[in-house]
Amino acid sequence: MNSYLTYAEMVFSGSSIVRFYDRTTVYFGDYHRVRLEAICEFVDTDRLSLEEDGIAGATSLNTPTVYTRILEKMAVPSASLESVKTALIEDFRINTLPYLLSPEFPSKLLSMSILAKSVTARKYPASSM
Repeated sequence: MNSYLTYAEMVFSGSSIVRFYDRTTVYFGDYHRVRLEAICEFVDTDRLSLEEDGIAGATSLNTPTVYTRILEKMAVPSASLESVKTALIEDFRINTLPYLLSPEFPSKLLSMSILAKSVTARKYPASSM
C-alpha cells in the first residue's frame, strides 16, 4: 500500500491498527515539512448489519475499512524533527483516537464509503426525454 517506512504503530480494539508513515521532506535549508500519514484499518467491521440496514454490497467487500489522515507541520528545524513527530502523534492520540475507538465509527465509515462509491458524479444531469 505504501512505499514509505512505518514510523510508529498503535494497535487497539483487537485487530484494528493505526500506522504512521513518515513523509517528511526538506522545506528550505535546515527547515523541514513534517508530514505523517496516519492510516487506520478496521478489520472486524460488522458488514452484515450494514446489509440488513439496506446498504447493498456491504458483504462483498473483502478489504478492510480504512481511515486516512495527514498530520503536518511546516518549517521545523532539524534539531526538532523527532519531538515534533512525537507531538503530532500525541495530538492524534488525544483528539482523533477517541472517535476511532467508538463502536459505531467503523460501520459509519464503511457505510459512507459505500454510498460515496454508489453515487455517480455527472457534469451534466441526464435528461428525462
